[in-house]
Amino acid sequence: MSIYNKTISLVLAVFAGFYFTAGYAANIPYQPLTPPLPAIAGKEIITPEWLLSHSTPSLDKPSISWLNKNTLIYSFPLKNNNQIGHIETINVISHQHQLLTDGLTPVPSSDGKWIAYTKGKNENLQLWVIQSNGLNNKQISHIEGGLNGYYRHQYNIAWSADSKKIILSHQKVGEYWEHHKQAESKIDVIDIVSGQSHEIASIDGSVKYLSANHNKIFFVKERLGFDYNVEEDHEWIESLDISGKKLTTILHFSGLQQWLSPTVSPDGKQMAINYDPDVPFYAIIGSIGLVDLNNANQITSIKCLTREINLAGPKWSNKKHLIYALRLFGGYNQIYSIDTITGQLNQITHAPLDILSYAVSPDGRQLAWIGEDVHAKYTIRIANSDGSKTENIAVINPYSNNLALSEVREIEWKTIDYPSPIRGLLILPLNYQPGKKYPLIVDIHGGGISAHIVFYGGLLTSTPLEWQLWAAKGYAVFVPELRSSGSFGSLAITRDALQNFDDVNCDIKDVNSGVDYLIDQGIADANRLAVIGHSAGSERANWLAVTTHRYKVVISHDGSADHLIETMNNEVVNNNSISKRVAHFFGGTPQEVPQNYTKNSSLTHSAGATTPILFLAGNIKLGGIGGSEFDKGSLPMLYHALKNQGVETDYIYYPDEGHVFEKPANQQDMLNRAIIWIDKYLIGAKEETP
Repeated sequence: MSIYNKTISLVLAVFAGFYFTAGYAANIPYQPLTPPLPAIAGKEIITPEWLLSHSTPSLDKPSISWLNKNTLIYSFPLKNNNQIGHIETINVISHQHQLLTDGLTPVPSSDGKWIAYTKGKNENLQLWVIQSNGLNNKQISHIEGGLNGYYRHQYNIAWSADSKKIILSHQKVGEYWEHHKQAESKIDVIDIVSGQSHEIASIDGSVKYLSANHNKIFFVKERLGFDYNVEEDHEWIESLDISGKKLTTILHFSGLQQWLSPTVSPDGKQMAINYDPDVPFYAIIGSIGLVDLNNANQITSIKCLTREINLAGPKWSNKKHLIYALRLFGGYNQIYSIDTITGQLNQITHAPLDILSYAVSPDGRQLAWIGEDVHAKYTIRIANSDGSKTENIAVINPYSNNLALSEVREIEWKTIDYPSPIRGLLILPLNYQPGKKYPLIVDIHGGGISAHIVFYGGLLTSTPLEWQLWAAKGYAVFVPELRSSGSFGSLAITRDALQNFDDVNCDIKDVNSGVDYLIDQGIADANRLAVIGHSAGSERANWLAVTTHRYKVVISHDGSADHLIETMNNEVVNNNSISKRVAHFFGGTPQEVPQNYTKNSSLTHSAGATTPILFLAGNIKLGGIGGSEFDKGSLPMLYHALKNQGVETDYIYYPDEGHVFEKPANQQDMLNRAIIWIDKYLIGAKEETP
């Protein structure tokens, strides 16, 4: 390690050679399977028409915080009207709810007397404040073009320690397919009484994970290489006096750590971070590290608390030596505690909920969380800090209470070449009868390396009720987690991805072994199997279509068919050289090691394929991946290759859509085509003979 300009550049080596050995068995902390989510015998069946009328892709997520020791404040996006969301309070003793205001992302002040939140849509999305008693509701930011939260702007909110000021960071950014130098981020301090705002810093990068402790502001500065026309990604953890006069770099990472989430202990002496100590160029398995802030100008090391367990979102308790974090494992996120002295882990939650937000009470005695289940219901729960005395505070159903919904199980199976069992979700057919074999749809999630299951289907990509639609039609739905998520240990990264460049094929081993398990259990009919994949899931669906004949039908929704083509096209389109991150993943540039880029290419391996496949592609200029015009991109190339071999295939290009289809007419067209395509090949297929 080298120290320069009072900073440290942490250049961390990839795992040592013994991790690559065939005898390696990952020491993955055990986590029990969650209990099944029971079926609901409602009278209203989910139909395509119902799903389309209730499907609105949104990046907004619920959030929850403690307002004081007896009161929670939470928000959730509304699904069935044009409002953006509600902010409510709830008393943990009486369970009494109170609607505070319309809006999202409430952030209470340190003294609990004020709440900052966002309100509005698009260019009207701004920062507001309201007193916790519901009075004095007012807009306090006037950012040109609005905050917008995703492609157009990035923003963060934090309170000063005295609860009199709000720190707001904001950055206007280009659409993600427009690679050019981004605008600088601004950090403003806003007085909540007068509403006066003044800029205290201009940061040459994106600002993430903004927080305040005592008189200091902490944040991550991120510079993605493709945004700044450089080859390498960089991230810094910075501190800034609230006056804006002193900016200090605490840590510098050469590479994209993604979820650093720096959070300072209540006494201000330590910082917890969420990082990958073993893959410096791209965080895959999130470990929890500790940084000693007593001598922040001479930090030379990080104490790594965890290994081989994928964690995110660390939060301190005011109890000494205790941190909480979410474990990303299998079908659900669960809360764990970590002892900062011993590193001991303790699982706090065990329910079939994907925990989206959680908070530690001001006195450290309780936890609160809000999670979503595969019935698309949100549940708010509280418990003692050790997980005891768990109690439901509220169940929020954005949809009808009369929907007929299927049983959902978290399942586990073994893959022959991997030491750790793999997990996933199984949505049983509506009115499931044990002993009967059902047609099976495999829905492979997107995201690629480091990504995990998200609760939405591969077509509309907005709600888990997409899976319930297929269940209502008599299909079982299998949603596998993949080893490349990092949730099942580092061997998937060190051996399969970074040494053998075989992550797609190895993920497919997990998918196929999971299907084998469901066939052996007498649930899935081996003669009636289908696959749907979106984004990286589409890439894996393409691979299944060309490397096996076991699936009757495949739907590939906006993914890649060949990384060599996509990488070379990206270089030409953006007029820059390949990023080091991409070169690290493939062991060199396309010119140096083309064989690594094509090793898992479904286009390269398409000879002899027979599986019918429907391609649904968006426009590259609007964020699509492998599609674009009919004669460009790897997906249409694969389509032509299969068509020329006589494979039943179709290619539907949506020029006014990007990676996620948002226009109602296109959603309807896509869903109708998908249903016809799958029904055509599965309903008429001959059932497996006993």
